Amino acid sequence: MFSISDIIERDAVRDLETFMRQGWQICTTPSLWASGWAGSMLIMRRDAHEIRVWRRPDGIAEVEIDDVLIDTKANTRIARYLRSLMPAEAAGME
Repeated sequence: MFSISDIIERDAVRDLETFMRQGWQICTTPSLWASGWAGSMLIMRRDAHEIRVWRRPDGIAEVEIDDVLIDTKANTRIARYLRSLMPAEAAGME
């Protein structure tokens, strides 16, 4: 069974890659929500899992998997893998 908390704790990037290679239902959100935050969000769903990639108004992307926010600026294999999937400006590395 997939557990993002376990994968983060072990910094198991290969397990995350395998998980993300599955078929996902994909949708996007409007750029402004009633809650007051702006930006755009890509939502990917499969079974009981959800990946959200939010592009903030400042252009930086944040990644959340199963309600766990991933620190994409961390010095971990998982963070480097997620940054490798994004343009440099979205990863905050410019």
